[in-house]
Amino acid sequence: MARMPDKQTLAQVQPVRYLDLLARAVAYIGEHLAEPLDNERLAQQAAMSPFHFHRMFRAHFGTTVAGYVTWRRLQRACELLAHDGAVVLDVALAVGYESAQALAKAMRRELDTTPTAVRAGAAPYWQRLFERRGIAPVQPDTQHPALQPHATHMNLQPRLVELPDRWVLTATGRGMHEGRMSRAAEQAFAELWAALAQAGLAEHVACTVGILPDEPEHPEDPQVRIWAGAGFDGEQPAIRLRGSLAWRPLPGGRYAVFTHTGSFDGLHRSWRGVYGQWLPATGYALRDTPPFEHYVNDPRSLPPEQWRTDLHVPLQ
Repeated sequence: MARMPDKQTLAQVQPVRYLDLLARAVAYIGEHLAEPLDNERLAQQAAMSPFHFHRMFRAHFGTTVAGYVTWRRLQRACELLAHDGAVVLDVALAVGYESAQALAKAMRRELDTTPTAVRAGAAPYWQRLFERRGIAPVQPDTQHPALQPHATHMNLQPRLVELPDRWVLTATGRGMHEGRMSRAAEQAFAELWAALAQAGLAEHVACTVGILPDEPEHPEDPQVRIWAGAGFDGEQPAIRLRGSLAWRPLPGGRYAVFTHTGSFDGLHRSWRGVYGQWLPATGYALRDTPPFEHYVNDPRSLPPEQWRTDLHVPLQ
């Protein structure tokens, strides 16, 4: 059973300046384009948990971390190629590509151009990169980024609760389609509920949750995961673990809980509201554990406008 945390303790938490932390990571990207720049390294530079860094980054920049790094690398490559006598291999190595061929491939894929064309004076069609990835154009000033959060219609007034530690039985779905995890979620929940029904445990499920542990590389990322989970009251029931089934911990502690009402298709906008508006405004510090969704009612028996999802954000 959730309980309300002590409000006085919450008020004494030192606020976190998230926009300053993001600016620190963006500056690091610009200064280290030749080096590996994955989510974990950049989260460390921003002094943030990798579970939250990429969500905060996307909420403010309108793109994934990987998408932003690609944009900065290609932007710098085009600047260098415009100089007389630029050697494509030298340019590629300077911006983090292992060969001239790798840079040329990225430029064809993302910008529909080539190093030769840019050296000859062709202007890259930057909008193509943003259109291909299904994102908003990022701001060019990396030292002082214009961080504009996305709008949301969700009420950003959470309730603050303390949850106990618990374990959930999960199945894994993979892959995004048009920027959504709907297909992967359906795949994971189909596997999960089939296993629960076969084991006679479906009626004993106390809650169903969704956990997204990864950063998507782009709107069609085939590898990004969702864990569809079922929680039980009391001890873990006996069930044969096969397929992608696994028991995973759902850490207890303090959470800010936001209620999203309506279709699951709008969940990404609600999450961006939390990370783009509420967290920077309140400055609450986050714990190093992933946020999760609790599906409060059964979507199979209600119209989409009545579906209720509670978004749980772990606070220190």
